[in-house]
Amino acid sequence: MDRKGVEEYFRKSPPSNRVDVKELLDRCERAVQRHSREDAWLAAKAYALGRARQWQSEWSSPASERFVTSEVCHELAWELEHHEPVVESGAEEHLAGRMVKEALPPEAWEAIRQWVLDLAAEEEHRAWREIVDFTDHRARHIIKHEKFDFESNWEDDHQYSAIAAHVARILAHEYSMHAHPR
Repeated sequence: MDRKGVEEYFRKSPPSNRVDVKELLDRCERAVQRHSREDAWLAAKAYALGRARQWQSEWSSPASERFVTSEVCHELAWELEHHEPVVESGAEEHLAGRMVKEALPPEAWEAIRQWVLDLAAEEEHRAWREIVDFTDHRARHIIKHEKFDFESNWEDDHQYSAIAAHVARILAHEYSMHAHPR
């Protein structure tokens, strides 16, 4: 069901509690979009932190920070592209907000649940594409901001796995900032 289908449902079965349906659906739509984007960025953060833990526990060879950063951003983007989260049934209240659910009678809430899930899936997919592109193109910024160089030696902080874990944690922090922009 799309927005027009939901509006048609409310034209045929208006809620008895004098709810402004257009305002309620607008509020619901904004909340679903906001929560879906936030959930996508937080899922990417969790994935990046998991990869950081994996990299941190591995033994590796010396490597340059610039090389590893470029490679990690590209690899993580590829992995994220293949690990897109799915909006689960049961997340409707989280996505739309309790106020929306409580403003509607149970049968009206049941009527819009699938619309909420479909809208969330579309928005989360758009956000996930943005996350993949962001990750794939983020290496240059990280290299400049962290002042990474081409040096590689046998010191612990110049090992591929340590640098990769550090870059993954930087990306996780940036994902968190996108999830909660203020």
